[in-house]
Amino acid sequence: MKLSIAIALLFQFVSSEKVVETNPQECIDPADYAADTDFFPEKFVPHSTTDLITVTYHNTYKIITNKHHEKSYLLYQCGTEPPAAEVESGNHQLILSVPHTGKIAVTQTPQIPPMELLAKRSEIDAYIGNPKLVSSPCLGHLMNDESVKSIYYPDDPYNRTLLAEGTAAYLAENPDVIVLAGPTSDTDSERRMGVAASQERTAVATFDWGRLSCLCDILVLPYLDMILSTNFSFASLSRRTIVHQQIGMFAALFNAEGMANQIIADTESRYKCSAENAAALTADIQQDEKPKILWAQYFNGIGWSVASCPTWDAAYYCEYAQHCGAEIITRPEGVGFNQTYPPSPTVYWYLTDDEFLELGKDAETWIYPSKTFEALYNSKKEMLDQFKSVQMKNVYDTQGQGEYGWHEQRLAEYDVVALDMCTLVGTNNPDSIHQRRWFRSYYDEAVGSSGTCDVDGGEVEVAYVPAQADCVPLVMEDNSAAEGTVEDNTAAEEAVEDNSAAEETVDVKSSADGMGPRNGMQLGIALVSAIVAAIMV
Repeated sequence: MKLSIAIALLFQFVSSEKVVETNPQECIDPADYAADTDFFPEKFVPHSTTDLITVTYHNTYKIITNKHHEKSYLLYQCGTEPPAAEVESGNHQLILSVPHTGKIAVTQTPQIPPMELLAKRSEIDAYIGNPKLVSSPCLGHLMNDESVKSIYYPDDPYNRTLLAEGTAAYLAENPDVIVLAGPTSDTDSERRMGVAASQERTAVATFDWGRLSCLCDILVLPYLDMILSTNFSFASLSRRTIVHQQIGMFAALFNAEGMANQIIADTESRYKCSAENAAALTADIQQDEKPKILWAQYFNGIGWSVASCPTWDAAYYCEYAQHCGAEIITRPEGVGFNQTYPPSPTVYWYLTDDEFLELGKDAETWIYPSKTFEALYNSKKEMLDQFKSVQMKNVYDTQGQGEYGWHEQRLAEYDVVALDMCTLVGTNNPDSIHQRRWFRSYYDEAVGSSGTCDVDGGEVEVAYVPAQADCVPLVMEDNSAAEGTVEDNTAAEEAVEDNSAAEETVDVKSSADGMGPRNGMQLGIALVSAIVAAIMV
């Protein structure tokens, strides 16, 4: 009798339910799992500076909330049923099974890098907007061979009605496609998912969404001529850059949180390295002695658009400057004139030539975030020759990786952009050579290129690997550092002991919970021991 009971216990152990260790990449049969199984062990947790997106997890489903648009999206594991109470509440703009297999239509170039980083380029079915603005070589290839559809009317590019009708016709033919809508786009219509990364405060938060400007938004089509002629960046006028937040949101659609978390952690680590180097090099420099950067561009027929940094996180360039121990020259409050561009209520400020000359003539470094400096210099040579940055040939634009890469691939490389700026102002590690990628010297360097796609080598199907900041931590040589090393080593040894104790604690807790492969082995050993004991009695 005891033997049969023991064998039954062993059989129950061997035939126990499946354990979910990573987020499923396909539909599942719930019958194969315990009733309380958490199907999303890999969870996305937004950065502490991320204000506009939250993701909550509930075993079989997750809820994404876009606070900017005040919309939520219910994503449930394929093979399970969506929770009836959430469905009946009517609170969710979209209810989707995940991983999503119905393809995606993108409407802005900043939405492209997160999809490519997650190896989901092939999930992009259409680009709604001007294909000229796409910088990705591989997506450009797919658009050229029409694997990815292009919804755009070059003969009537400003006709919003025509574009809306074309989009509606496309969606009617593709009933499972989800349209990713930007911060000023229509997020109320069926099968729209709002992305508001460009409204975040920090580069890290923007990366959470997955990164930047509204160059293809239907609402800005009336201003497309200005956009194309000036390389205009809405992100430089909004609250920040774009890809942690976006990559986290996109990852949730495909159950790819594990991959996203690794990309985020690696990028943030490199970003932190250059910040710590700059902080060490500028620690003894007074505020009024810090490197000054003029960030400004000219709009024909309007005036000078100059950076405004009332706080370090007011815009992405403010953050990069603070990151590098530098200071952005800011338009004084109340100086200049303002203008709006309906239907957007945003107020934009500009300076006259005289106001701009007075503000920026003494800056040694000028970043001109557009492609129009040559034409501008030819028309305003007498005035611009009075600028120290022009005299020193320290003027840089944002065409280091081509004409449109700044609004796309750059968003996947915020760590590289930061190191670029630190290099410009001299606060990178002096023992490490960094070759700038994004800020191009107007005087000494040619316009860059976004490169080519290795189609024959299979690049289209694999994850996009962006350039990475090769940051070498700075070692400060002083006596206190040597003393600190001894303390650090002692602390490190204590940390190892603490980690060992923590692992033992985790093991004990996991054993009590009956979770994890290590605890499963312990349980198996216990059961086998019980069987042997039963047989020998």
